[in-house]
Amino acid sequence: MNRLLIVDNEDYVVEGLLEVFRQLPHLDLEPVGAYSAREALDWLKRTKIDIVVSDIRMPGMDGLTLQREIARYWPRCKLVFLSGFNDFDYVQQAIRGGAIDYVLKTDGDERLIEAVEKALEKLKDEIEIQQLIDKSKQQMKAASEALQQDFIRQLLHGERLAERELARQFDDLRLPLQSAMSVLPVVCRIDEWKEELSHYDRYLLLYSIRNIAGEYLDATVVSLSVPLDPYNVLWLIQPKGLHPDSPPRVREDTWSMIVRFLQGTFELIQGACKDLLKLELSVALADAPTTWEGLGRKFAALKGSMLWGLGSGRETLMVDQRSADDREEIYPRDAANLIGSLASMIENNRRAPFLELLDELLEPRDAALLEKHYYMAASVLLSFHTREQRLAGTDERWDAGRLIRPDLREAPDEAVAYLRSCGQSIFDFRERLRGQSEDELMSKVKAYVEDHLADDISLTAIAENAGHNSSYLSRLFKQKNGVGLAEYITDCRIRLAKELLADPRNRIQDVSAAAGFASVQYFYRVFKKAAGVTPQEWREAAVRGRR
Repeated sequence: MNRLLIVDNEDYVVEGLLEVFRQLPHLDLEPVGAYSAREALDWLKRTKIDIVVSDIRMPGMDGLTLQREIARYWPRCKLVFLSGFNDFDYVQQAIRGGAIDYVLKTDGDERLIEAVEKALEKLKDEIEIQQLIDKSKQQMKAASEALQQDFIRQLLHGERLAERELARQFDDLRLPLQSAMSVLPVVCRIDEWKEELSHYDRYLLLYSIRNIAGEYLDATVVSLSVPLDPYNVLWLIQPKGLHPDSPPRVREDTWSMIVRFLQGTFELIQGACKDLLKLELSVALADAPTTWEGLGRKFAALKGSMLWGLGSGRETLMVDQRSADDREEIYPRDAANLIGSLASMIENNRRAPFLELLDELLEPRDAALLEKHYYMAASVLLSFHTREQRLAGTDERWDAGRLIRPDLREAPDEAVAYLRSCGQSIFDFRERLRGQSEDELMSKVKAYVEDHLADDISLTAIAENAGHNSSYLSRLFKQKNGVGLAEYITDCRIRLAKELLADPRNRIQDVSAAAGFASVQYFYRVFKKAAGVTPQEWREAAVRGRR
């Protein structure tokens, strides 16, 4: 979903255009409004903006000045100017500054919709798939990258180096990051691969994902991407232009801006990978940077956040706000490759392949080999089970005696069946936990909506209150409730308006304001569309019904 910001100092223009674009669900836009350039600037600081439709002549900061601020915060944002003045000088300055189009207010809504559609197409066309594939092939030949990645993996697994040695390694390996500065990790998971893809194809697509991310990240941050396995990629990120000796306030403000930038940018990266590569990604990013010494703990916390609850879903985008010290590294490190694969499948929530591999491991008729595979698989299951139950605070337990003392000689089929059911229960537990987390999140969203019906509710405000990415929240809400969030808000407002209209002492303009409608005229249009009658007609029918 792309976010459209409409900026004009005339209230009726903003409200009218918000209504126009809300009626165009095929564009997949979240329209929000600002009644001045200063208010628009607040939106730019607050969340990712993809397209801006702005008046060019406004009191205080004008549209051309706003154009420069937009480029500073969101370089890929597309700008369409909407003006009542056919002034060649303005047009020239606007286009020279990078505006997509210059539309006159007298041209009508269709002309503006065309300009916004053009901006959407330009956003999609900026990254060409063939260029990404070609660039990926070149990168795969670069041997030095393997040395960099191996070094980073050592740090993830707890390798500790003195400050001077760390700096020397960074120099020798020509790492693009600074050893003297904190770093922010982001973990990305490919939710599912198509079965027909070869090993080479998958790694080629992994490089393509990294190149897509580079296109979006490189203008603002320094980043290093490290493929961890066929399903996961790690990004290590530092701000451009920030010196390790900068004042604490400067570092704090810069990192705060970078975290907001990364939330919006990885939302774009998710969308680009889905459009261009047909891959669904889930992302977990830290809410604050960490030292290189603490990188392993922070990485383990991010990985853990993607194993259960909302993190085990698809196309998630999460900001991990828990301290790494609060979470143990919950994935086991087994030596056997097949057993390691079992652990990886549990990590990445892949039930069907897990059960297939488990069946393969427990198939041998050789008693010694079956016993060996059984106990190795049981150790993996017990490791995940005990950790996840403790983290989730539940009392659910298996029959440990039955699991660790099976009768593999007299009743091997029964023992294998119970082991398999234990494996199933891990995935069942995660699904229940995710469902509970999603239900709690939906309740929180609905409660916020009910408490703020009189306010100008935006998806961004709801997402900030819920602590989740707005696009992910919008998708999840529609999936769980069958209606979009905007439609749900409108339904709640209409329901409240009907309750208030039933009392003839409430004036219609007061009902309109209490239900959160920007103007009485807008209230009449939306109410009649939803109820089939005007507010006044509804009131008269309600009063007659009580007599």
